[in-house]
Amino acid sequence: MAEAPATSNGVVRRDSTELVADKKGWLSKRTQFTYRWKPAWFVLKETQLLYGDNEKAVQKKINLLGAHVKEVDGNEMTFTWTITPKGGKRTFFLKANSEPEQREWIQAICDALVKSSTGHASTTCSVQ
Repeated sequence: MAEAPATSNGVVRRDSTELVADKKGWLSKRTQFTYRWKPAWFVLKETQLLYGDNEKAVQKKINLLGAHVKEVDGNEMTFTWTITPKGGKRTFFLKANSEPEQREWIQAICDALVKSSTGHASTTCSVQ
């Protein structure tokens, strides 16, 4: 199958009626133990958010099925949101470089979850 061209915000269009959530780009991820912000390359593929140190080393994944996605308030958390996978053992803090970029990522993640939610656990997306 031929690869569909991506729009400027990374969303792939298959045809004029179907929009497939498939976004990729650089975000900052807060480290689990030191709480420092580290740049990482992210790829949204259906219900998986994959990430790694660069475009060729995308080795880790966040399962989005049943996850809670929430925008974070606060001056030090500008353009930040959280993803807590089903089961809630860990919460991932992600940060974009701008408000439009943050909104695009949250919207793409929420769109992917809505499309895949049939027959799965509920998913929460909270955008303010």
